[in-house]
Amino acid sequence: MQNPKLVATATDSLLIVLDRVTPADLDRPTPCEGWSVRDLLNHLTHWNAVVSPRSARKLPRPDTEVEQEYLTRPDWQDHLRSGLRDAAEAWSEPQAWQGETTMTRGPIPAAQVGSMAFGELVAHGWDLARAIDAPFPVTPEVVDAFTAYVAGMAPMAREHGVFGAEVPVGEGATALDRALAAAGRDPGWRAG
Repeated sequence: MQNPKLVATATDSLLIVLDRVTPADLDRPTPCEGWSVRDLLNHLTHWNAVVSPRSARKLPRPDTEVEQEYLTRPDWQDHLRSGLRDAAEAWSEPQAWQGETTMTRGPIPAAQVGSMAFGELVAHGWDLARAIDAPFPVTPEVVDAFTAYVAGMAPMAREHGVFGAEVPVGEGATALDRALAAAGRDPGWRAG
């Protein structure tokens, strides 16, 4: 990734959407097949707020590799916000992107983990925004970096079931829509 500071910018976009989530939204569907908003938020909490900052700091992975029911905590939103900010701060340090780190099993290039954390913030930020019918305020720089991330990751991500098949989009599609479609998301998805 050309600009590691974009993790913080993408985090800010996600936090704007997170601030709009209400308890009534938790059971709504998301563009992630089979996931509710609750499932998506648990996933974001585990990977982006718990695992990601540890990976950026090259600390041992958490005791559990399994996503938990984080939303049973009364302070779940504060816990998620705090963890996302912590991860953004950790990934803003140049050394976070150097060498190797861990995420689940064994060593992996730190730059790959940082790029994946960034990609998750954008893709799942958009997923969350769509699920609660909110705008997703991303900068052109974030869209450009996400487009490059998807282009680089798509073959491997599809092979491992992380991305779906590319979704066709029309000529009038935005750059973000085209990148999301390349990652297997339907930019026209609506809850309901």
